[in-house]
Amino acid sequence: MNFCVAIIPGDGIGKEVVPAAAGVLEEVGRRFGHQFTLKHGVLGGAAMDLGLPPLPKETVDMCRTCDAILFGAVGDPKYDIPGAKVVPNIGMRQLRYELGLDINLRPARYFPALRNRTPLKPELLKGFDLVVARFFQGFYEGSQTKGRRLRWENTRGRHALDCLTADEKDIKRALDFTYSLAQTRKKKLTFVASTATFQISKLWAEIAKELSASYPDVSYEWMAPDNCAMQLMRNPAYFDVIACEISSMAGMFNNQAAMLMGSVGMAPSAVLRPENIKKRSKGGPLQWGFAFYEPIHGSSPIHAGKNEVNPIATVMCVVLMLRHSFGLEKEARAVEKAIDSVLKTHRTYDIMEPGKTRVGTKEMGELIAAGLQ
Repeated sequence: MNFCVAIIPGDGIGKEVVPAAAGVLEEVGRRFGHQFTLKHGVLGGAAMDLGLPPLPKETVDMCRTCDAILFGAVGDPKYDIPGAKVVPNIGMRQLRYELGLDINLRPARYFPALRNRTPLKPELLKGFDLVVARFFQGFYEGSQTKGRRLRWENTRGRHALDCLTADEKDIKRALDFTYSLAQTRKKKLTFVASTATFQISKLWAEIAKELSASYPDVSYEWMAPDNCAMQLMRNPAYFDVIACEISSMAGMFNNQAAMLMGSVGMAPSAVLRPENIKKRSKGGPLQWGFAFYEPIHGSSPIHAGKNEVNPIATVMCVVLMLRHSFGLEKEARAVEKAIDSVLKTHRTYDIMEPGKTRVGTKEMGELIAAGLQ
């Protein structure tokens, strides 16, 4: 089969983890008889370094010709200028907006090989396999993509205002997807919202509860954010799909879940559009179609250029891409098995422990590619 993938390393360690993961993808093609055409583009600080805007038109046009996007990270300290109107991360948000991608999924699961690298006892992690869903409507769309963010100075000093909005149609669209996702997993949806604080949270929670009647096979519950954080530490296997209407709150939970995996260097994510989803085969995973895949760890400038960071989160993005965008389940499982096998003997610095061999970013990617069967 033939597929086209947009390769956008971005900034910082993205320039190291993406090539490592792309190498695994190319090896999948060789081992299983597929053709992956890789098209390369720039975004964020990498684009600004070339005198281009954070999101060059050429990058958008390239992505529109591809079947999926493999992205690294965005952010460069030299562009962290107070009050700057043009910053690298605007490029990533604009790209999602231009392509209509606004639902972010961040899966997390237990890796038995890393049981000594997590903060909880191994017996608490058995069965830990969840997805945190967050939505880029309202806040990202209103305050940062369409330019409705306000910042000014007056006699009291600097002030700022971000507009957080949502309407019933968008909320239903997002929650319908998360219910459908739960139907393909353990059939449980936990909706997290601070209903005592924000009116927008109350609206989301009302609609989430109303929609539960349309999905009788999915167990629904509302949970307060502080309680959810506590329960994730107490019994992570309790959760299946965690949906959050405020993106920053979801970011806290998915980083928390990533540490239960052993490191943020293990955690992938995908940004997709519900309208692109195809009906799944009987018993198979949902097919997301065109999607934007990225690790959750960010650009990590202090580690950039040292060939030391963990590329497995980005390789796991390749697993998601193979499974959910290309429908290549056998190939996705082969990469997962290769990761599990390599972790028994080799580690990057963030998941290192006695008795293992420490390797760098490039070497970890090569070991996983070589372990494909």
